Formats: sequence, structure tokens, C-alpha cells
Amino acid sequence: MFAALFALAAHASPTAPPQPTLQIAALPATIPAPSPAKVVQGGMDASFVPSPSPYTPNAIETKRWYRLTTNIDWNGATSPVLNFTGATYIRITVYAPPDYQPHELWFAQTETAPRFSRHHLAMELPRDLRAGQPIYVEIAADNFTRHIKPALTDMAAYQAEDLQHVRLTTMFASVQVTMILAALCLWLVLRDRVLVYFIGYATFQLMYQMLVSGEIYELPGARWLVPLGTHAPWLFTALSAPLSLSFILEFCDLRQITPIAARILGWMRWPFLVAAVLLCLPFAERVHALASGFNLWFMISSLWALGTVLLAMSRHGRQAKFFLIAWLPQVLFTLTRLGQVVLGLDQPRWLEYGFPFSIAFSSIVLTIGLADMSLRARRERDMAHHLADHDALTGVLNRRALVRRLHGCINDARLQKEPLALLFLDMDHFKSINDRYGHPAGDACLRAVVETIADELRPSDWLGRYGGEEFVIGLPGATHDQAMLIGERIRQCIENLHVHSRGCTLQTTVSIGVASLDGYTDTADELIARADAALYSAKTDGRNRIVAHAAPLATAGS
Repeated sequence: MFAALFALAAHASPTAPPQPTLQIAALPATIPAPSPAKVVQGGMDASFVPSPSPYTPNAIETKRWYRLTTNIDWNGATSPVLNFTGATYIRITVYAPPDYQPHELWFAQTETAPRFSRHHLAMELPRDLRAGQPIYVEIAADNFTRHIKPALTDMAAYQAEDLQHVRLTTMFASVQVTMILAALCLWLVLRDRVLVYFIGYATFQLMYQMLVSGEIYELPGARWLVPLGTHAPWLFTALSAPLSLSFILEFCDLRQITPIAARILGWMRWPFLVAAVLLCLPFAERVHALASGFNLWFMISSLWALGTVLLAMSRHGRQAKFFLIAWLPQVLFTLTRLGQVVLGLDQPRWLEYGFPFSIAFSSIVLTIGLADMSLRARRERDMAHHLADHDALTGVLNRRALVRRLHGCINDARLQKEPLALLFLDMDHFKSINDRYGHPAGDACLRAVVETIADELRPSDWLGRYGGEEFVIGLPGATHDQAMLIGERIRQCIENLHVHSRGCTLQTTVSIGVASLDGYTDTADELIARADAALYSAKTDGRNRIVAHAAPLATAGS
């Protein structure tokens, strides 16, 4: 029953008209190259030989002529589009009906705005193209033989495919540009050499990709690259490779983790610089061994770099893991692409777009890795600053940092016309604790006292260790009376403090000296000196008490 319904539906559905097939005939290479006028006027039609191959390859020695026809009249919904795949940097001249005027297709054309993208070399043919009506194609000579494939496509279908190609290439290029700009912003802040390597190699890689797709010739100033022709992609590849290897060495910290393998990888950079010079010379295109040698060296260095990164990852290299995730797809696509070029195979669609996708993916992951590396560097720097300004035992400001903080507080107090008080605190009989119970118990007492003091301070207050068992407390905005209240509260809390250490319960007391900012000529040293003098008075008066300095030192001594 289902078979009968299917047959009925198939019979009812309209049959699609047969599509015209492009037939190719080539002018034998043994025939001397005729003039375009003679070919176009049909004077060489009898000499064209039908070609069994769907390709129209160029020749190294001279230009080649082809005659294209269709087996039936064009019956597409829109005009036909003749397009050539694989004709990168080879000039193709098409003589099409009805007027058979020369129409040059050129990958690096910058004189006029092209109607289509440079994905293929393409031109629109007349809507009334008839079966057997010849289209003559002249393909220029080149130093490399390329397999150029002509095709006839409906205008609507070709434009849809062309638009999809433009979207993909633009997306991949935009991702790379964004990552390069992000790395540039990081470099402006950090000035790290590894960011320079990333920006350099990613930029050259982007230039290469845009040269391969032809999109670079849409940019202003691209005409300066036109004379380089096929040299341009080779040049940017050769410049990108040593920067890529330098980035790998720095980013993955290979010189520290894998020194021997890293040294060899560093030597591998220099042949690329030599190749960059040689590939720009006029004879480079005629020396196929140079291109083959470059490809071979590129594969060897890539595999060695991959092995070195794997070795670093096995030795717990954090950045090597980032790089391996980013680079492995790109290496696989690059090696596949090189193999396809060396073997002269057609480039499949998945490889055509997979390669730029892998580059964009690599840029994203590496930028994340660079950000991670920058954050770790910043944390390490902040930790170093913290250790430089804080006491290792108690975690409060050390003497140098507290004096610097006090200078800032004095300046702020004068600008804002606010009071400032200072407490100078010393633990009573601390030496006897160390002598009787040992230094670990003394250290425990110091930490317990610091925690108790910190619990009694306001968010704007600060605490520092001046030395030994002496501490300085800064009280911005506190008047003399407020400082006395805070100091007394701290004294009482420490007096009631019980410190448990090594099976013992210890108690201690503190003596506190108080001084307030006096006039506009007061310095940090003078304020500390007055608080220290008040502390000395608290000690001589019996300890475990708070004493305020009544007058500046100069007045007290008069």
C-alpha cells in the first residue's frame, strides 16, 4: 500500500528539467598559440579536442585555450554563471556570447569592484545561452600547474552560495581581528613580550588567510600587494612561522620546562627567515624545490613544536594545556592542507572552511590563555607587594609600610582639615613569655593580640608592627578623646585575653601611648616620637595602662 502511494506521489510531482552539462574541449599544446581574434572567430574550432577531464589546467610554458559548450539550451530560472575553482593568481580571459568581448577574471583584481566574491573567478553569461554555443577561455601560463575546474551554475544558487562564503570568511576574520585587538589591549597594560609574539604571528596568519580567500584585495592599500602575486601568501606564512615558534617558547615556558627541546625549537625559527627572503625573489616560483622544502620544514617544525608542548604538558605545564587545546586542530588542518597541496588533490569544502575555523578557534583559546597568564602574573605581583608591605608573622603592615601609610594619613588630614590620632602599643613582659614558654608560644601571643586589636578597629583604621612586640595603630578622623576610648577598649580586651598554646594558657597586658596630630608642621617621625614617649610614660607608671602625650616634644623638653 505504501509503495503504491509513493509511486502515485512520484507520478504526480513535476519532473525537474535536465540540467545543462558543460563540455570541455582543449586546443592541443602542440599547436602554436593562435591570436585571440582567430580563436573567437571560429578559425580554430576544428582543432579543439574534447577533453575527458572536468578540469582546464594551465600550462607552465604558454597560455592554454579551451572551448566550453553546453549539451542543451540553458533552462535555469536565472542567468547562468560561469565560475572557475582553483584559479588562484592565474589570469583567465573569457570570450562569451553574444559579443565575444574579452572579459578578464583575475583573483587580485583591484581596479573595479567585483560583482561576486573571490571565492571563485566568476562572470554572468547571457540568459539565452544555447546548446553548442561556444565560450572560449584563455588561461595564462604559470610556474605551477593548477587544476582549474569550470562550472555552470544558476545565478540565484551561485549568489546564495557566494553570500554564505562571505559570511563565513568575514566571521572567521572578525574573530581573529577581535582577538588581536584584545591581545593589543593586554600588551598596552602589561608590556609582555609574549603578547608581541602573539599579535605578530596572528596578524601575519590573518593576512595569509585573507590572501588565500582574496578578501584582502577589498581593503584600501591592497594594490601594493598585487605585484607580489603568489609570493604574498608564501611571504606571510614564512613570517608567521618564526613568530609562532617564539610565542610557543614564551607562552608555554618551554625554556624552563623542556630546555633541550626548547633550544632545538628555537633554532628551527631561523630557516623560515631565510625562506622569507628567498621566496620573494623572482626565481622562487620557478624553483619548485624551494616551495617543497619550505612545506617539509614547516611540517617538521610543527610536529617538533607539538611534541615539545606535549612533553611540557606531561611535566605539569599549565600554559601547555591551553596551547595544546588551541593548536591541535590547527596543526591537523594545516598538515591536511599541505598534504592536499603536495598531492594536487581537490580541496574539499570541509577543509576549505575547517582551516580558517581552526585558526579562529586557536585565537580565541590562546587569548583566554593569555588572559589567564596575565591574571596569574597579576596575582603573583600583588602577592609580592603584599609580602613586601606586611609582616610575615602577624599579617599586619610592617614598619616601612606603616610609616608610608602614616605620611599619607597626615597629608589627608591636613587637606581635609580632620584630626588624626596614633596609638603606640607594646606588650608587657613579652620577653618573659618567650623565655618561659618558648618562641612558638610568643608567636601565638602576638597573633592573638593582633586579632584582638583588629576586632576593635574601624574600617578606616590601620595596624602595623613597628618591631618586636611593638605595634602602631593609625586612627584617621579620631580626636584625642576618641583615641583614648579606643585605646582603653583595646587594653581591656587584651587584659581579658586567654591564649592557648602547647597545652598552656597565657595572659598578657599592653601599655599604650597616644599622640594626636599637632599643627601643620607635624611630621610622621614627630608623631611617632610623641606616641613613643607616651608609651614610655605608661611603662614607667606601672604598665597595663594608656597614657596620652600632653604636649609636643619641644615643649616637654623646655
